[in-house]
Amino acid sequence: MRVFSQLLFPLSLFLPITAFSEVVILSNYPLPKNNFESLVSEENYQTIVEILKSLDEVKNVTVEEKDGQITIKVERYPILKSVKVKGNVAVWKDEILNYLTLYEGAPLKETDPKSLEDKLKELYREKGYIEAKTKVNIKIDELGFASIEIEVKEGDVFFIGGGVYKGSSLDPSFLDERLGIIKGKVAKEGELSRKVFDLQDIYLSLGFWDSFVYYEGLQRAKMEKPFWRVLLPTDPSIERRPLRLIGALAEGIKNLFSHPISTLKAISGKGKLAYPVFYVYEGTRYQAFFEGNSFFSPQELLKISGLPQKGIDIFSLEEAKESIVNAYQSKGFFDVEVEYKQEGETIFFSIKEGQRYNAIVNGQTLPYDEEELKKEVEKTIEQLKAQGYILAEGEIKTNIDKDKKLVNVSFDINKGKKQILKAINYIGNNKDIAKIFREVNKKLPAIYDSALIEQLNLRIEKYLKGNGYMEGSFEAEVMLEEEEDVINYIYTYKVSEGPRYKAGLDLYYGTKITSNRELSYMTVREEFYSEKTLDETLYNFISSNLFIGVKIDTFIDTDKKQVHRLIKLQEDKRGFYDLGVGYNSQEGLILDLTLGLKNLFGIGLSSILNYKSSEKRETYSLNFEDPFLFTRKLWFKSNVFKDYQERRVFTLNTQGFALSMGYRITRYTSFGPFFSISDNRYLGTSARLNKYGLFLLREYKDDIFNPRRVHYNSLNLLKASGDLNYTKVELNTFYFIPITTNLNLSFKVSGGSAWGSVPIFDRYFLGGLTNLRGYSYEEVGSPTGGKSFVFGRVELEVPLKGSFVFVPFYDVGGVGESSNRLPRDIKHSFGFGGGVKTPVGPIRLDLAFPGERDFLKKFKLYLSVGYIY
Repeated sequence: MRVFSQLLFPLSLFLPITAFSEVVILSNYPLPKNNFESLVSEENYQTIVEILKSLDEVKNVTVEEKDGQITIKVERYPILKSVKVKGNVAVWKDEILNYLTLYEGAPLKETDPKSLEDKLKELYREKGYIEAKTKVNIKIDELGFASIEIEVKEGDVFFIGGGVYKGSSLDPSFLDERLGIIKGKVAKEGELSRKVFDLQDIYLSLGFWDSFVYYEGLQRAKMEKPFWRVLLPTDPSIERRPLRLIGALAEGIKNLFSHPISTLKAISGKGKLAYPVFYVYEGTRYQAFFEGNSFFSPQELLKISGLPQKGIDIFSLEEAKESIVNAYQSKGFFDVEVEYKQEGETIFFSIKEGQRYNAIVNGQTLPYDEEELKKEVEKTIEQLKAQGYILAEGEIKTNIDKDKKLVNVSFDINKGKKQILKAINYIGNNKDIAKIFREVNKKLPAIYDSALIEQLNLRIEKYLKGNGYMEGSFEAEVMLEEEEDVINYIYTYKVSEGPRYKAGLDLYYGTKITSNRELSYMTVREEFYSEKTLDETLYNFISSNLFIGVKIDTFIDTDKKQVHRLIKLQEDKRGFYDLGVGYNSQEGLILDLTLGLKNLFGIGLSSILNYKSSEKRETYSLNFEDPFLFTRKLWFKSNVFKDYQERRVFTLNTQGFALSMGYRITRYTSFGPFFSISDNRYLGTSARLNKYGLFLLREYKDDIFNPRRVHYNSLNLLKASGDLNYTKVELNTFYFIPITTNLNLSFKVSGGSAWGSVPIFDRYFLGGLTNLRGYSYEEVGSPTGGKSFVFGRVELEVPLKGSFVFVPFYDVGGVGESSNRLPRDIKHSFGFGGGVKTPVGPIRLDLAFPGERDFLKKFKLYLSVGYIY
């Protein structure tokens, strides 16, 4: 395949992105949507060039200056638009693309079809398709989008026929068994080729100490008769280990179901076999015999000698002798004598161990053991270091009395003086830096630890860079105060902040639909650069739900004392849908269907159509949301809805319109107004209501995608008018808190009061799965409902084995008739649940008991599939 001349730089093929009187940017292919054209100038073009070079899809950038005009030439890689794979049966398309590192929307840097073909063959050979054929065709259009067609002819799976060992004098069956080469298994070339290392170890263990082996490749063959081993792949050890039949049978079933055609061909004698071929140079087979040894076994002595790794010559034998002598002496055999002689391929070691010396250590007599003595010294040194003697050192001193066969052992310990980090002072006026030093000094005085100084240095550096002090530096002077047994360290830091860099250019790159104005709403910008604003900007882009990829790179301009930000974005698909199915014993089967369209008109507005149905409720709603309305501080939600509910003592049909707008006080907290108009039919009557009010809301997650800590707090003030007039105040709090790595605590507290002509559907009831388990659905407050309520719930999620959890819980709450005081009749319940976390959500069974007499007879069971709030 030829890659067309778009990858070259003939000026006629360059597509202008933008043009000014003095600066022009040209590209062989159009770049994704960006705001470079509105920012590039003669003053900043070098910064733009640096940023362009950082882009993953940009291959090269050059600059030409001619006749007063600056031309920036960009060579962009093709962007992979689509990949089609044909002929793949055994390997999924996603696995192929991941192996070839081909991702739609990413730059295509490898445009050589043969390279991709060879790499794909490697993947198939790893799965037993030794003769797989591949063909890759790459097409690049004039806009720089690449389409790849991959055609695969997988062929037959090859099964292992056994190993071939050229030059070996050993039985191939013996080597197959030792290597785990099992006839009838799928021949995976990479796995078989790595057996060469095990083969070398086998030869060394058998005495072939001069041997070497290497892997030659696979020898292929057509079967000449039925090969039943594919149904029961085994090796000769099956006679000694009959339980392996179970694993062999499982392997055979796997062959039949994973590769049915190739397996059936093998059974009929028409399949393919592969034989891994190893070349072996055996050399001489040596044997080492040890005479006179009792303390060390022959196997231990052979390992100590190192002969299998070094081979046999005069030098290796002398080294082996020395190693054996040292090993014996380290165990107290100071009179040991070792001799050796070689007779052809046999080495004889004659050992006279002698008597093992005892060691007198701190008045105790023990067998001499150098290893144990070193451990004792290390233990003493560690104890001293824990006391502050961090420079302590020690050595073992021995005095050998060969007549008495004793070793007088003493430990020469030089503990030195205690090293204490007394104080760390800061010279400067920066309150934030001073706070860092105050926090560190709270831990002092302490045993000197260089890690504490290193952590302090990192914190200072992080503060400087994170707040725009790009040229900031610091130095530390150390003063020592020496006392009788202590050396005190006093550090004095001088921090030079230097100029504070301002926020420079904000460059957006990679969008297709979203307008630059909408992007600017999500961008947090202040006069000076800081990592805080960068972090908040990143959070805004991610939480907008418009993008599946967000990355912010910074570029430092030392001349202008600015920090520029490149915000690279990959938009999510605009259309989306979601189908959810759940169940709980209160509502029965639950169906939740959502269809949506994101980023309408490129302004971040989303429309969502939702249908939800259960045995007690049916809801239709059309929602419109904009997380950043004209500014990053405002958000907007509205919906048109129709809702049917079956409550305990009445049914309710509601339809209407609702609108809310929030102003962000902080990243997680917002307040604002809400308004709704609804028509409500219940108990044979109807009421048209206009509701308006204010809310205060805080939603916190420690991680947007996989939160482990969740906080939710809301306060609502509502006024209703129309056919009925009333007022409500409600407070809701929910916390999910990790106590340890797997132990989680959650609790919920809520309450509310209502004044005026409150209709029954806006009154308060408790009881059921979501509030006050152990009581029937809306039992507390029936039949007319209350004008005030309080409710609390606490749960402890205790992990069991795997994905299973045990959850003890306690619920408490009550409903009152009066709006002005807390309910008097407080109910409570307790119980426990068990559940399992699955990909479709948790499955949980709760057993709840009401806090009443004979509670054991009044228990209630709740089964739920999916999340319950």
